This record gives sequence, C-alpha cells and structure tokens, in this order.
Amino acid sequence: MGMEGWLHDLRYALRTLRRTPGFTMVAVLTLALGIGANTAIFSVIDGVLLRPVPFADADRLMMVWETDRNSGTTREPASVPDYLDFGERSTRFERLAAFAGTELNLTPDDGAPLRLTALAVTHEFLPLVGIEPRIGRSFTAAEDAPGGPHAVLISEDLWARLFARDPGVVGRTLRLDDVVYTVIGVLPSGADFGTLQVLGAAAYGRSFADRGTATGVDVWVPLQPDPESLPRSTHPIFVLGRLAAGASVAAAQQELGAIAAELEATYPVNDGRGVFIEPLTDVVFGPVRPALVVLLGAVALVLLVACVNVANLLLARGTTRVREVAVRTALGAGAGRLGRQFLVESVVLTLVAAAAGVGLAFAGLELLLALAPADIPRLPDVGIDARVLVATLVVSVLVGIAFGAVPTLQARRIDVQSALKGAGRGASAGRERRRLRSALVVAELALAVVLVAGAGLLIRSFWRLQQVDTGFRAEGVLKAEFQLPTSRYAAGSPGWPDFPEMRRFNGDLLRRVRALPGVESAAIAGNHPLDAGFTNSFVVVGREAEAKNWPEISIRRVGAGYFETVGLPLLSGRTLRDSDDAFATPVLIINQTAARRFFADRDPLGQQIAFWGAARTIVGVVADEHVHGLARPAPPAAYAPFAQVSRPGAEVLLLRTNGDPAALAPAVRRIVRELDPALAVYGVEPLAETVSRSIGQQRFTMALLAAFAALAIALAVIGVHGVLSYTVSRRTPEIGIRMALGASHGNVVGLVVGEGLRLALVGLALGIAGALAASRLLRSLLFGVTATDPATFAAVAAAILAAGALASWIPARRAARVDPMAALRNE
Repeated sequence: MGMEGWLHDLRYALRTLRRTPGFTMVAVLTLALGIGANTAIFSVIDGVLLRPVPFADADRLMMVWETDRNSGTTREPASVPDYLDFGERSTRFERLAAFAGTELNLTPDDGAPLRLTALAVTHEFLPLVGIEPRIGRSFTAAEDAPGGPHAVLISEDLWARLFARDPGVVGRTLRLDDVVYTVIGVLPSGADFGTLQVLGAAAYGRSFADRGTATGVDVWVPLQPDPESLPRSTHPIFVLGRLAAGASVAAAQQELGAIAAELEATYPVNDGRGVFIEPLTDVVFGPVRPALVVLLGAVALVLLVACVNVANLLLARGTTRVREVAVRTALGAGAGRLGRQFLVESVVLTLVAAAAGVGLAFAGLELLLALAPADIPRLPDVGIDARVLVATLVVSVLVGIAFGAVPTLQARRIDVQSALKGAGRGASAGRERRRLRSALVVAELALAVVLVAGAGLLIRSFWRLQQVDTGFRAEGVLKAEFQLPTSRYAAGSPGWPDFPEMRRFNGDLLRRVRALPGVESAAIAGNHPLDAGFTNSFVVVGREAEAKNWPEISIRRVGAGYFETVGLPLLSGRTLRDSDDAFATPVLIINQTAARRFFADRDPLGQQIAFWGAARTIVGVVADEHVHGLARPAPPAAYAPFAQVSRPGAEVLLLRTNGDPAALAPAVRRIVRELDPALAVYGVEPLAETVSRSIGQQRFTMALLAAFAALAIALAVIGVHGVLSYTVSRRTPEIGIRMALGASHGNVVGLVVGEGLRLALVGLALGIAGALAASRLLRSLLFGVTATDPATFAAVAAAILAAGALASWIPARRAARVDPMAALRNE
C-alpha cells in the first residue's frame, strides 16, 4: 500500500478526531499536561545534570578539602603552606591549583560603584580545568607571585556590561578596591562552573556563596599565595587537583592522607588536620541531584496517570466504534490494517498533545526558573532546545504507539456477526470492558497516592522547617552590606584593634541612619544572623588542657545594639555597650549552645575565653542563632564587640524599623553614597527575605511535587468519574428495575458511591504500598519528619477517599434520578 495508504490513514484519522471534538479536546489536554510537565522538568535535568560540564575531563578533577578531627568538619579550606607541600610531594595528582572567593568594589569612571564577585586563583587554575580565554591570555607565574602585577580577567557577562563586547578590551583598566588592574583577557561563560556550589559546601570561607542569590564570577585575579603573610595557622584557600593518569580517588586519598599525617607530626599547629578527597562533580551536583531525580520521577508518574486516563477514554470511545470496526472487518480489512489505522490515530492525537504540551512547557519553564533557588548549578543554561524537543518527540511517539494498542486489542475481541446484527454490546463484553476500565482507574489512583504521599511528606517537612525558632526576629529588619577598602580605611597591625578611619565611617553611618524616620535601633556587625562567618580555635582560661578535644567556636563580630536590633534574647548577664571599645577591657558574649557545651557545670559569667592573643571576659549569654541555616543546629558561638576585634572584611548594617524595612533602602544607599561616593553597598533587603531564601530549595521541591500531586489526583478523580458515569449509563435498566422494586434514591446513591469507594480503597492500598517503597528516595529531603510518617499517610488516605467519594457523587445523583418506567421501556 506504501505512502498512499499511510496518507489515507492520516486523513481518516483527522476526520475521525474532528467528528468527536469533546473526546479529542479532553484527550489532548490530558496528555498535554503530562507531556508539558515532563518537558519542563526534563529540560532542567538536561541543562543541570546531563550536559557535559565546561571543564576538560571533569571526572578527574578533585576537591582537596582539609579536615579537622577536633571540630569534626570534613570540608575546610586549606592553608597556603599545606597547599604548597601537597603540590610538592604528591605524585597521584598531575597538578594542583588553589582559589578563593572574594568580592571587590569597582569604581567606574562615571556612575555608581559596583560590587563584583571575584575569584582569586593561582596561575595553574585555568590550565588545570581546561578553560581558555575568549580574548587575551591567562595569568603567568610572574603575575601570581607575591607582589606581582595587578592583572585581571573578566567574565563574558562583565565584558558585555562594561565594554559592550569591545574586542579591544585587553589593556583597558579597572579600579578594584582603589587598585588599578589591567585587563588581560575575557573568560567564556561557564568558566565559573561549580564555584558557588564549592564555596557553599565549605565549613567556612564561603564568601559570596552566602548571599543566597544567583551569583556568577565577574572577575578573576591572581591569588599570589604567600606563606609569610598567610601562615599555616590560617586556612583561606580551596585546593583543586587533577588526578594523574592511572591514579584513583582512593590512591590519591591515601597519599595525601599520609602527607597530612607527616605535616601534623611536624607542625603542632596542624594538630587534628587531615585530608578529604572528593570528586568536583559530587560537590557541584550532589546536593541537588536527589531533588531533581525525585521531581523527574514525579512528572513521569504524572505522565503515566495521564496515559492511563486517555486509555480509559479510548476504551469508552471503543464501545461507540464496534459497528464501524465490524463493517470494516466484513469488507476485508484485516487485523493489521485496522491496527495501522488505530496506530495512526493514536500517534496523531499524541503529537497534537505534544505540540500543546511544549507550549505549556515554555510557559511553565519560565515560572520554574523564577522559583528555582540559586544553589542549583547551571540554571542559566537551562532551556528547551533541540535535545529536549527530540526527547519529547520520542516519548510522544512511544505513548502514541502504546495507545494504538488499546483499540487494536478491542477490535480483535469483537464478534463481527453479533455487532452487525446490533448485538455488539453483549453483557460479557460489557463486563470485560468494565473490569478493564476499573483496573485502569485503580492504577491511576495508586499512582496518584504515591505522588500525594511524597508531596505530603515534603509539605509536612517544610512546615516543620518553618516552625524552627531562628533565635532572632527577622520581621521589620533591613540589612545592607558593604566592605571598606584597606586603601582608604587602614587596617594594618600597628593600630590593631583601633582603626580611626573605620571607626569614624561606621560611627557617622550609625548616627545618620538612626535619625531616619521609623528607625528604632541600628547596629553594625561582621555577619548578619544567617551568615555563617568563620570559626576559630580558643581556650577557656584555666582549663587549657580541655581545649584539645573541643570544636572551634563561631566568632561573631557585632556592635552595640546588635542583639536589640535583631531581637536575639538575652538569657543572663548584659549585652554589649558603646563603652566596649578598643580601649576597654576585652569582653565577650556567648550563645546558649556554647554555655551548655563548655560550661555545663558552672556559671559562664566572669569566665574568660582566649583567642587572637587576648583573654576576654564573658559578660552575657544569649539565645542561639541558626547561622548555618534553619535545618542545621546552632553551633557554639561567641560575640565579640566589633571595636575590639576589628579586621578587614565585609560588614553589615542592620536597622529595625516600625514600618516597611524595604522603604528605608533608598535612604540607606543615599547615606552611604554621601559618606563615601566610591563605596558599593549590596545585599540591601529585608532580613525576612534572607530567611525565606535560605529554605528556597526545600520550598522549590515541595511546591513542584505538590503541583504534580494535585494534577495527578485531579486526573484520577476524572478517571473515577468517567468509569462510574459509563457504568451508570450501562446499568440504567438494572437501576430502573431496582427502583421499580422499591429501592430508594439513597440506596441507588449508596450503590454508585460504594463502587467508587471500592475503587478508591483498592487504589489506596496499592498506592500506600508503592509510596512506602518509594519513600526512601525522599529521606535526604526531609526535615523533622520520617519517610513513613503515620500522620501524613493517614491524611493521604483521607484525601484519596474523599476524592473518590466526590468523583462518585455526580454519577450517583444521575443514577438516582433515573425514571424506572422510562428505563424499562428503553430496555
């Protein structure tokens, strides 16, 4: 028959679908929802997990973390001397490179200053990862030496923003933190792959990763590692290595572990220090892979539910085509010919649905990316391209082929002679179709239960997370971050800890913002309440021997008024005062966790803690702040007066207002600009937004899974309704007889609703079993809830039974309105 036969089948399929617009519209919409959801989620999976990373041979790139047995941390930055020793002694690594995240103020020739994210890297870094500049060159060893030239590489995005993609950008200059840097090249998009995730995974030194917003690297500068200015006791850099040919992760771990043990034995400051080798791709993709896999599984279940629903529609439609199939069979059409016709119809139906689904996917993906948290890697690369469309086409064709089998199997069971005589609706065939449709509805319900149970667990988990007491009151607080450059605000050791320029600027800033209308209090700190900051070793004076097995303590630099501004309760003692300045007796406030951990059997007030060469008297105890996020416990923390521990670094201004904190943002920016026109202020937002964004990934996963579960249960309800409506139409004579013999309306309603609830109960039982089996996939995503939480599963059962009863109600009411005499006359 060839191409002409296929074209004939295509034309016939289009005519058939046009003749049944209601069926066609419902089937297309049902499939479009399933295909659209799958297309949108697959585009995220493809862009984030499946596409090749921009680094060469990424499977051989390893993060070399330092560990600390005393603090129990496994992902710490390294010291410069340790890095140099690792590079000199290791044979399992082809090459090592170091980098550190930082931020720099850009002072343009005109316009407002900008805050740029920066990566300070050794000259080996870019060759190590296999990135070549689009224009210009990489760093040289001379530029990477301490005191070397000020060279800078810029990102492709910054090249477009500042220089309009001028190909002559090499040789131009940028003023960064008041230092003139010469542009030596432009790095392509993707050169900062994994930076945000690596910094975010670290125990400290996370730099701009703590912003909580999507942040790419703007500029790269030479690290210029100097063991003299950065001794072995400080750990400011991250180490990346490429495995040597034939070397395994285990062999590299063993070798560097032995080197770390030698360094520990040689240098007392390395006490407790070890090494942890981890593949770079595990660091980058590990945190998001479970959530994305769960979402991919969820949309696959949604598509299955949609497919089962359409299969049910096809079964119902097949009862109206019995005579058509019988006539075509009598005229000589064989099973193969009929099967091809049904196949063409199903594929056409599915392709139309796929086209609509792709349209929905484009709209849905835009919303998806707007909701997605910043810590998902490579989000800017996500899109619906040819790869995604091909995958959608393949899935759609497979779905169409599967659908084509439903009417084909029906056609093979038709008794041609009975159908031609008008008896094609025999009781036996009707019961068989009814059982098959019921089985499909049970499958729909079971799949919906799996999704609803998963969504319920995540919703309950997210609710628990929101109930965590942050320790502070974020409502009504505005934060604004800045960093005073050392070129204009001296921070050298001769004057430590009193730096007049820094003290003068901070004092003027506080005086002016406290005078703003609506401001109740204001403070300057080194970290806002959800910024982890850094940790440091310490001793309790008189108990020095005990400190060997103590974890490091989180050092929080805060000014007077901090605790009142953020609403952190004082539990005992006093808070900090303006008089706790650089010339006063060093004092300290600790949190409740530190008091329990280090002073369990004694009063901490009056005790002394020593770090940074000074003993500091504890004058107060405050409640805990969850500085590592709401899902993690508060660490031991010590709050030192900002004036007594001044050091170069980022600062944050915090304001409590009796109105909308966002309304103060323009005034704060204006005041900073008037005090220092070259100073960039960033991260200006209500503190409540910072808290909300800190649980963005949990919210994202929960919201999507809940949406998919709602869609699945809606389709399942439609399926139950369809089966019962069909059953009522087929059993109208029986219902008429029952009512003629005295059955009440309530009896008839109970009969139909009971059948719906039986389907719901069977689907619920199968779905609960499936949900319990699949719940282990959710364990890493849950907080405060077990994967088999009884309350959640009880709520799911109640919801499914209620949905089954609701879906049964309309067919039941229709059945109860049957006129017994009319039903008997029709029969």
